[in-house]
Amino acid sequence: MLRLFAGLMVGLCLVLPAHAADPVFAKGGSVGLVPPAGMTPSEAMQGFEDRAARASILIAEMPPQAYQEVRTSFSDDAALAAKGVTIETRRDVELAGGVKGMLLSGYQSVGPAAIRKWILLAAGESVTALVTAQLPDEAAARYPSAAIEQSLLSVAFRPPPTTEEMLARLPFRVAALEGYRVVKVFGGSTVLLTKGPNDVIEGTDQPYFIAAYGMGDIRDDDRPSFARRAVASVPGVRELKLERGGPLRIAGQPGFEIIAKGEETRTGKPVKVAQWISFGRASYVRMIGVAAAEGFDTDFTALRALRDGVEPR
Repeated sequence: MLRLFAGLMVGLCLVLPAHAADPVFAKGGSVGLVPPAGMTPSEAMQGFEDRAARASILIAEMPPQAYQEVRTSFSDDAALAAKGVTIETRRDVELAGGVKGMLLSGYQSVGPAAIRKWILLAAGESVTALVTAQLPDEAAARYPSAAIEQSLLSVAFRPPPTTEEMLARLPFRVAALEGYRVVKVFGGSTVLLTKGPNDVIEGTDQPYFIAAYGMGDIRDDDRPSFARRAVASVPGVRELKLERGGPLRIAGQPGFEIIAKGEETRTGKPVKVAQWISFGRASYVRMIGVAAAEGFDTDFTALRALRDGVEPR
């Protein structure tokens, strides 16, 4: 699920107004903090940045059950070292409201260079926060360790948005949910829906549907190859093999459909994938439906209905 979240983190920036010492909830997320002076909300990611200093604070929101798994992984110095991360300090912390967490600091090797790095993992009631601050050594005077840690320890949580609020952030409408429910909206441009009780999709038999808005004018003759490249990156699926594909109309716009089969990444169970891309003049909407291979035809009916209900605003 972490890879899925990661693969789907794209889009617009929505920031709620805040007073000077109030947490800022970048992109309308459920996790906010008071950024250090000099950092402003990023337009490219959920978090804050100072481009001139090459300093940033990234915020990732994960399911609440991810806290213990990630905490355990952060105790494995050898695994972290394999990623070029060296931890110098590691301590338990308590945030506002009694929220438990862990704060790490050290550095990460990136080629011949090393960047300073801080990682805060915090267990909110309905979401796990993974907040990473990083900056080059030359920015240390501008952003001393004390200022970075103060910012990270200001992390605050707020109740997750309602389904209606999440859907309202998207640049497209979802006319009918067809028995599916919204799990998450990413970056104001991507929505993940599923049918079933679990929010962690990977490793389950739940079907899921993703719709993502992208900018770009894709020429008619480039659309088949664009769709084939895109389907190769379907999250949570490996060993993907195309079965069929071709152009079709989607909500009155030109589109392209691909049907493929593969394996669920974690379990190896057979799954089938339907990908549709609806092309506008300077944008497109990519839609992905994934379900177990057994009984896929039944799931396909609902996925196709979801597809037909996705329309640009």
